[in-house]
Amino acid sequence: MELGAGILQILVLLSLCCLNISAAPILNKTMTMSYQLAVELNRSASTLLDLYLSAQGFPFSNDNAKLDVCRVDVKCLPRGPLADMESNDMLRRIHTGVKQFDLHLKNVEDQQKNMNSLKKEMHDELKNTRTQLISLQSNLRLILDIRGHHVPEELECSPEHISIPNNLFKQKQQGCAILREFKRYMKQLLKRFLQLSRNAHGKAAVNS
Repeated sequence: MELGAGILQILVLLSLCCLNISAAPILNKTMTMSYQLAVELNRSASTLLDLYLSAQGFPFSNDNAKLDVCRVDVKCLPRGPLADMESNDMLRRIHTGVKQFDLHLKNVEDQQKNMNSLKKEMHDELKNTRTQLISLQSNLRLILDIRGHHVPEELECSPEHISIPNNLFKQKQQGCAILREFKRYMKQLLKRFLQLSRNAHGKAAVNS
């Protein structure tokens, strides 16, 4: 009886080892794809902000005034640094932040449509950026699933419930503030994914 139980334990351990080995290439590939998405999102964030500011007129299009005029508080923006966190906690935090920004960009898109100022170039960039954000969310879920960690589904503060101000100038300020924070966040995100990607490939090289 004891012999049978021992053999069963060995078989379970072997199956777990095989599972980890088969999951490793998927994990590394997904991490690489996530880093590439972070590179694209970092570029898109800068492009979106420039396109938005140029479409809003004075003082948003004025280089000397646009930084000050965009300094307004917006609820439900991801806050806090992503550095100095355990990797899985960081990935969960990023998943939540990316989800929040996707909803914020939807608000920006709706705002521009309401003002009839959504130019084709900005529309295409917004659509492409939101597609990339959704892809990144999927990658993060897969990475966390492979690592056996829970993915948070609910947002503590959802941008879906933030109304667009009636005042036109305040609408522009809100959109500008969202895109400025998005640019800052994506720059931080790119650094973190570069770090995570290097760590993942470093572990793969050690295990090979």
